Amino acid sequence: MQTMRQFLRRTYFYLVTVPNLFRLHEMSFLRKHLKIRNEDRILDVACGIGVYADFLSTKAQYVFAFDLSLDNIVIADRIRMDNAFFYCGNAEEISHPDSSFDIVVSICAIEHFMDSSKALKEMKRILKPGGQLLITVDSLENINSREFIEFHRKFCHVQKYFTIETIRRELEDVGFEIKVLKPLLTSFLSSVICRWAFKIMKWPFLFILYSLLAYPLSVISDGFSLRRNSGLTIAAYAVKPKITA
Repeated sequence: MQTMRQFLRRTYFYLVTVPNLFRLHEMSFLRKHLKIRNEDRILDVACGIGVYADFLSTKAQYVFAFDLSLDNIVIADRIRMDNAFFYCGNAEEISHPDSSFDIVVSICAIEHFMDSSKALKEMKRILKPGGQLLITVDSLENINSREFIEFHRKFCHVQKYFTIETIRRELEDVGFEIKVLKPLLTSFLSSVICRWAFKIMKWPFLFILYSLLAYPLSVISDGFSLRRNSGLTIAAYAVKPKITA
């Protein structure tokens, strides 16, 4: 009975976090740019509770996913697909051999790492030549409230925020070839929606309803936004260059 209660509690936690306003934007970017084949092996770095890994496992042969948090891994492992494998791990010391994955994703994670450049080097190392990388990072460039940014930094344990220029530099310094670099949630309305989202996160069902209603509004307002180089988040799609003779 206790095991069933734990399973139901973890399942509930998983389900109420899936329709997340920010995840909806990130998932849209992932679906648009990532090219997944049935035979691909994918690594999800800092996977959280496995939302993206579960989606990817429906498209690829295998998905391996790790996170520093054992609590996250326990939840992810309870809900996982048969071809997804979760474990605790450190992004700065990835425990896989060179050139062992076709795709690496790391969603809303790199800003939490102590050494983001070292983590990116590890991601490039374990990618096959020509392999794809898809990441998103926190930016908050269109938030003017220092109070909110400081709250967000502490609440989300952010080590540093990125701009288009800083994430471009880190990716290129490591040796990635950038294909797409795009801010998400760029409009003033999106910044307001974001701040309200954090205020109601403690009420899961209200947050779900809010996210589902706010998402199309943010997409429409971003379409008319004059800010093209800054947003709440930055999404990047890049590849590891192929070896040439």
